[in-house]
Amino acid sequence: MKRTYFLANFLLIGFPLTILSIYFSLNYSGFCFAKMRYLSDYEKLKLAFDSLNSAEKLRIKIAGKMQYREFIKYKSFDEYIKENPDCCTINPPGGVEVPIPDSFLNPRILGLDSGEGIRIKFKMRYLDENSLPTSQEITTGIALQNCGKVIVFD
Repeated sequence: MKRTYFLANFLLIGFPLTILSIYFSLNYSGFCFAKMRYLSDYEKLKLAFDSLNSAEKLRIKIAGKMQYREFIKYKSFDEYIKENPDCCTINPPGGVEVPIPDSFLNPRILGLDSGEGIRIKFKMRYLDENSLPTSQEITTGIALQNCGKVIVFD
């Protein structure tokens, strides 16, 4: 009789807890369930680059003041990497300065934060007051969810 209760308890409580533990562990490790795999480093860097390159304007310092400027977009991530081979790092030493959202549960076990930060030195090309092409390098930290969605903190 005791053995039957043990088996019933395991099936009703132990098995679901085991499945949930596996699910949360995979989420915590950065596994993307939508694609049923981990994202490659190339994919992560490309997603972070695309979030910057698709912006309408970026903020840069001009004459000592921070200003938003329209910029000349890159045709592709590959073009950008050719011009800036040392632009990007995943989980750089010292980390990436991105705020962590408040949540009842840890955002990592829910898949809302992959736990990896990407630092990009983005060479922003724009036209100055005289319509001459110029560039300025900005460094930014970007956080991604497990499946690559950029985390935006407003």
